[in-house]
Amino acid sequence: MPVRVTIDAGIVEGARDPSHSDVVAFKGIPYAAPPVGASRWTPPRPPMPWTGIRSARELGPVCPQSDRLPLVMKRLVTALGGDPSIVRPLGAMSEDCLSLNVWTSHAGMASKQPVMVWLHGGALAFGSGSDEAAALAPAGVVVVTVNYRLGLLGALAHPALANESPHDASGNYGLLDQIEALRWVQRNISAFGGDPRRVTVFGHSSGGASVLELLASPLAHGLFHRAVAQSSGLGESLPRREAEAKGVEIANRLGVPAEKPLAALRALDPDRLVSIGGGPFDRVTDGWVLPEPLPRALEAPGDRVPLLIGATANEAVIFQLPQELKNYESMLLESGPAWQERLRSLYPAASDEQAGGASTRLMTDRDFVCAARYVAARRAAPTWLYLVSAPPASGPGGTRLGAYHGADVRFLFTLEFGVPLGDAGRRVGDAMRRYWLRFAATGDPNGADLATWPAYTTAERRHLDFAETIRADTGLGGARCDLFDEIWSR
Repeated sequence: MPVRVTIDAGIVEGARDPSHSDVVAFKGIPYAAPPVGASRWTPPRPPMPWTGIRSARELGPVCPQSDRLPLVMKRLVTALGGDPSIVRPLGAMSEDCLSLNVWTSHAGMASKQPVMVWLHGGALAFGSGSDEAAALAPAGVVVVTVNYRLGLLGALAHPALANESPHDASGNYGLLDQIEALRWVQRNISAFGGDPRRVTVFGHSSGGASVLELLASPLAHGLFHRAVAQSSGLGESLPRREAEAKGVEIANRLGVPAEKPLAALRALDPDRLVSIGGGPFDRVTDGWVLPEPLPRALEAPGDRVPLLIGATANEAVIFQLPQELKNYESMLLESGPAWQERLRSLYPAASDEQAGGASTRLMTDRDFVCAARYVAARRAAPTWLYLVSAPPASGPGGTRLGAYHGADVRFLFTLEFGVPLGDAGRRVGDAMRRYWLRFAATGDPNGADLATWPAYTTAERRHLDFAETIRADTGLGGARCDLFDEIWSR
């Protein structure tokens, strides 16, 4: 039987979730007007209201991107020992993609549940707000997943765009989309049985970095009340001038005239913008959306939003890293020549054979584990730090990969991909869900039926290890993270 809800733009009609009869899914709801034509590379605007009943039974179009994500997922499933043919294709794609999805068991009810807004990962260039996070809805939360602009469509900074902006700013369009989605949640989530005073924003990888950026943005203040950053890194942002120079270079590669370039840029087919690349697609310290550089902005003493932050123990194993010693030596230099010898002593490699493992350990620490600890140590608000180290699957594939980048998402949402999680994976997934749900409800992950998870302090450096035996531990990263603290503090 269809279920209808009235929101500020009109009436939407959802349908019962086939996997959970008490949950209703409302899919493909526009939270902003199409960012097309003259609205490409502008802040999102509210959607046009509609008359009658709008069907909300299908996911909205995916934001323009290449087909890289399904290819990466197929390689991962193969490495785990599964059948890559089970990986779903991206689906319909359109620049008119600013939609969100809601799963709820409380539509229209007076009692309100906590709200969890999921921001997908994908290097700000791939992915979509699909149905993976819906697995949490039966446990007593309203789940929202969001599409936001990706790649150049979500990140292009350019002096001409800044000149037409009343804020003298450009870039950060995908982040502005996320903020607009959170505004939509504040206006409408009560109709779905959600509590607008208990909104948790959580995400993985670039979605986790987006969580940190939302914490730093004054435009997002008050729109959410707890935050979870999974494998987020530091959430870094480019200086405005550097980002705009990069945008000019991209426009030149696209053959856009230097005089009055915006009309030509906005006339380009989105496929051309996807194919030109230009990543990584960084956020911009633009003086408006992000007034201060990240991660320094996260040290603001006025920020009181509680945060869960962490990483997996073998994040970088799925990335294509240097497998030759000479390339590994170049990787050591990325932090600056002054640190090369100390890094080499902590991540030794004397041959091509050893370079791959050393690269994996270095990138795992630098980009994820130590980054999470660095953020936790600099926040004034309550923060809980974690590490996921349990194997992601039973069998040789899981043993070989270890807790790779994304294993935590697999545990949290019980994503099997045709490969059983194994006993440890099921235990970790169950524990993660209970901690995350408790945190969404109360702002503290701890509860009577859970192992105590101490808040992070620089004095004790406690964290929770989601290992085969879940336990509190101390000293995450040890001397390796101490060195990165020193590098980043300089």
